[in-house]
Amino acid sequence: MAGILPVNGSQPVAGDAGYFLIESDPSGAQVIFDNRFIGVTPVTYPIMGTSSPPHTITIAASGYYPHTTQYMVNPQPGETIRAYADLEPSQSFGTLVITSTPGGALVTVDGGKGQQAPWTYQDIRAGSHLVQAFLSGYEPYVTITDVPAGGSITIDAVLKPLSDVGTIQVKSTPGGADVYVDGIFRGSTATTVGNLAAGSHFVLLKMVGYQDWSGIVTVRPNQVTILDISLQVQTGMKTGFIHIESTPSGASVFVDGVYQGVTQAGNPLDLTGIAPGEHVLTLKLENYQDYTTRVLVQAGKTASVRATLTPVQAPAGSGVVQITSEPSGANIFIDNRCVGITPLTIPSIPAGIHEIVIRLDGYQDYKNTFNISPGQTAQIQVALTSQIPGIPLPVSSCILALCAAGIIFTFRRWQEK
Repeated sequence: MAGILPVNGSQPVAGDAGYFLIESDPSGAQVIFDNRFIGVTPVTYPIMGTSSPPHTITIAASGYYPHTTQYMVNPQPGETIRAYADLEPSQSFGTLVITSTPGGALVTVDGGKGQQAPWTYQDIRAGSHLVQAFLSGYEPYVTITDVPAGGSITIDAVLKPLSDVGTIQVKSTPGGADVYVDGIFRGSTATTVGNLAAGSHFVLLKMVGYQDWSGIVTVRPNQVTILDISLQVQTGMKTGFIHIESTPSGASVFVDGVYQGVTQAGNPLDLTGIAPGEHVLTLKLENYQDYTTRVLVQAGKTASVRATLTPVQAPAGSGVVQITSEPSGANIFIDNRCVGITPLTIPSIPAGIHEIVIRLDGYQDYKNTFNISPGQTAQIQVALTSQIPGIPLPVSSCILALCAAGIIFTFRRWQEK
């Protein structure tokens, strides 16, 4: 039976949990915990006493060899076990081939430009890379792979069909915190994340000036789990923050080469736990020049970056369409072709009239047409209507970050039917 499951409080929802504090040098490395991507270092991950060891932690960053450690015990309730990796730099370049089963999934490396599988990445930096794959009707796939210097490696992303799915609504006090589900950036509070596989998910909230909040949340089929979190002011800080805005929004953000999330309209991207010192910040957006700057981070302070991106010439006779929905995670069909999940930016779509359908289990289909002119950017924002009694309308009508499962899916070109 469908229903609403509220979860309130300022502590992790896991209850009497212990914790793993996962850190690395350099910071900002991707972390896989028991085959689940949970974010970038430093990150705190809660563990219930009922969880079964051993636990395998892999810490990896582009340009470095991965570091894997097994822990044979659980932390006691309230105890924190520190997992630290001093990463070893790698050299040279290699080749990464990504296929998917079934074929045709959208794949990304280190949160960058999306491509359609099978795809070959030539001359990619040797060392560790985060590989993700997405396909309508299937659970997202994520893994960390090690590209050998001067060699080649093939990854086959075997996707699991989505059967039972549910939804998480996330609110916070104060609002505007960035939300990550299973390590993937999903927008800012208040927001709704739909189309999540039933089972446990790792939720992380980040906001400048406040302690990160994390917890394990259970998603049940056809139900909405509501998180209402009171964030705690950060004191005695040894790290700093970066507060990032861009014009236009929707740019992928990298710190020292590691993907962090995307900028969004009306709510800057907040990066927490940044080590003091100078960092290289890069913003990438299709049809715009990369924006790179150096940022000096000081402990307990916030470095603000407002980037104005410079456009490059887009393909003739095409425009850009930005699509968001509340809840997010809905399948998008344009001209009867599935092109991804919300929120999504398509940087090059032929000018003219197109049909769009936005579809999410438990909600009425949204159907409409839109007209795109050469050089124009069209924004489509949809509040889906629930078909399930007792499930409320979306908690917020705010614009979500223009990303799909934490990345901006882009196409080499819009292929003719």
